[in-house]
Amino acid sequence: MSDDDELLDPTDSAVVPRKTARRLASLDGKTITLLDISKAKGNHLLDRVEELLRERAHPRAIVRRKKPTYARPAPDDLRQEILQNSDAVIEALAD
Repeated sequence: MSDDDELLDPTDSAVVPRKTARRLASLDGKTITLLDISKAKGNHLLDRVEELLRERAHPRAIVRRKKPTYARPAPDDLRQEILQNSDAVIEALAD
């Protein structure tokens, strides 16, 4: 993705400019949050992602969080917690 790409947010009623986060050079030594959005079997996918991260990336910590429902954006307090305590976030969607 380039800096000129326009992202559309399905939670907004109008097009709002969005920027993507800078990519980390490595996940080694980082705190990674795995966010389960509460869809069926998302936890199984995240279990495997966590295994692979521990084998290959050697993070400082892996934190698991879960949204109350997939039908709405994550609550503000959850988003703030992730923002303050994580270097990276991986969000899982599975059915």
